[in-house]
Amino acid sequence: MSKYLISLTFTLISLFSFGQTGNVLSITNKSKVLNKDVSYSIYLPPSYEKSTRSYPVLYLFHGMWGDYTDWVNKGEVATIANKAFATGEAPEMIIVMTEGFTDAFYQNNYDKSVMWEDYFINELMPDVESNYRIYKNRNYRAIAGLSMGGYGSVYHAIKHKDLFSYCYAMSGAFLDIAPLKAGEKPNQMFEDVYIRLWGKRQADGYHATYKANSIQEMIKAMDVYQAPQDWRVPGLPGFTIDCGDDDFLIQNNMDLIKIMKEKKIPVEFRVRDVGHTWSYWRESLGLALEAVGKKFRN
Repeated sequence: MSKYLISLTFTLISLFSFGQTGNVLSITNKSKVLNKDVSYSIYLPPSYEKSTRSYPVLYLFHGMWGDYTDWVNKGEVATIANKAFATGEAPEMIIVMTEGFTDAFYQNNYDKSVMWEDYFINELMPDVESNYRIYKNRNYRAIAGLSMGGYGSVYHAIKHKDLFSYCYAMSGAFLDIAPLKAGEKPNQMFEDVYIRLWGKRQADGYHATYKANSIQEMIKAMDVYQAPQDWRVPGLPGFTIDCGDDDFLIQNNMDLIKIMKEKKIPVEFRVRDVGHTWSYWRESLGLALEAVGKKFRN
């Protein structure tokens, strides 16, 4: 009888937990840096409205030609997060889904026409973390994204390592732009984007500011990584690179892993079935919440 009651109680608790849902809001603010209205989506976990405590935060980037609603509508972020928090796979956290611009690739443009990086670091993050109960602490701040957003998440995790404790990149567009050979024509679909981002190609075949803003070049310029002995000095965040075996970007992801391994950067590489699809990224998001949550719990 007692075993039955325990089982029934556990079932009722589980059903009650799964019935609790987070809340997704869409916010639009005037950006001084970008001189325009910019929107973002924010997921507040189930306990947020009834508690007074602070929460960890995950900044989540969309892909090329997407927008700040992608993770809400296509990525089903609320459903996936609700389940992860209810089952205990991850601790409750706030998820901020930014508006990125294809012309910026989550960076500042070479000609300063789109200062997205300045907007993100100096406007969006301080604004969000002032208006919501978020821990203003690197240990409770992570970053993730898909495709172009995968590139952006790794870029910021490396360049702003003092701000993030973990990075989870999905199907990252880690395009290593090689100089064009004589008579070779670039992929025009991407070339126009790269020109707006990094400037025209120079005599050496590279875009004007590519090397200074390339993830690969940034890593190659590093010394072999050694974690700081002093806990007060931030080391590099933890990294997970996640890409489908049928993804057209799989080779770029493997090439980046090779470079990171050569520099002994802490990274986990995950390869699963399927390609560059939302079904893959929805599954990746659940894994990302678990990985990020594990870091938050340390």
